[in-house]
Amino acid sequence: MLVAVASKNPVKVEAAELAFSSVFGNVSVRSTGAPPGLAPQPMSLDDTVRGAAARATWACDEAHDATYCVGLESGIMKIDDAWYAITVAVVRARNGRSSMGLGPAYPLPRRIAAIILSEGLELEEAMDRLYGTHNLGEREGAVGIFSRGMSSRLELCAYAVKMALLPFMSPDDYS
Repeated sequence: MLVAVASKNPVKVEAAELAFSSVFGNVSVRSTGAPPGLAPQPMSLDDTVRGAAARATWACDEAHDATYCVGLESGIMKIDDAWYAITVAVVRARNGRSSMGLGPAYPLPRRIAAIILSEGLELEEAMDRLYGTHNLGEREGAVGIFSRGMSSRLELCAYAVKMALLPFMSPDDYS
């Protein structure tokens, strides 16, 4: 089975491979890269969902032989007075069926949110500036720093894909 992922980010590609192999066994994963025109930092749940959906559609358009296509998008959203980092996965099957899943969200420190909002930075850029990191989004992610290694971006992305796979795992329950 071939799974196409609309990202060159190794964390997103590995997350899709982990999630799909846990459900379907041996799978092959192909990175198609991201579609043009995506917002660099989605600033709401709706923007993040739109980004994930656009990525899944792009993956299907780019990999015609894929059985499933995956779009993973990370963004931030405001709830009350706090900002949270979120991850959304959209999985599309060749038969037209589609599903969305979310990974665990976590609160952003106020100083990180303030820099993102005031300077229009991506979360990764704000982290690089304040923590001296580089390419954090392709490694443990901000959650890896804040959790002191207890969690990782790979884990959050894999959970999002697993949640999106539920209707494919239990189709009778979702019909």
